[in-house]
Amino acid sequence: MNFRGKHGRKRPSNALVDLTPLIDVTFQLLIFFLLTATFNTDSAFKVKLPKASSNEPASESKALVVEISEDGRFEVDRVVVDDRELQMRLCNAAKDKSVSTVNIKADQNTRHEKVVQAMDVAKLCGIEKLGILHRH
Repeated sequence: MNFRGKHGRKRPSNALVDLTPLIDVTFQLLIFFLLTATFNTDSAFKVKLPKASSNEPASESKALVVEISEDGRFEVDRVVVDDRELQMRLCNAAKDKSVSTVNIKADQNTRHEKVVQAMDVAKLCGIEKLGILHRH
């Protein structure tokens, strides 16, 4: 079968459409959106750290941060956990040898007993190095 085009010319029946430019544009758009996307790294609750006069940074790279809110809630890896899950997560991290230090990031108005509780759980799980985070 021969088909005649708009101007009376023969049209080839096996015409191919080149998709390369479309694929290139699609990948460029994908890369653009991946590079410009913002990722939410905020914690579940806001913690106002107390100020310290010393300015010594924490040097431990394999540290797990336990955040404690003003009302005494615990957060590990941006997930709010209860007392039992706190112990489970710290003990699993210590057992896997993926954590050698626990840094406690407590709000300036957190009750002292919650900080001590987090320290006790870390010691119970066999984590010997503890740190207290503060703002400069």
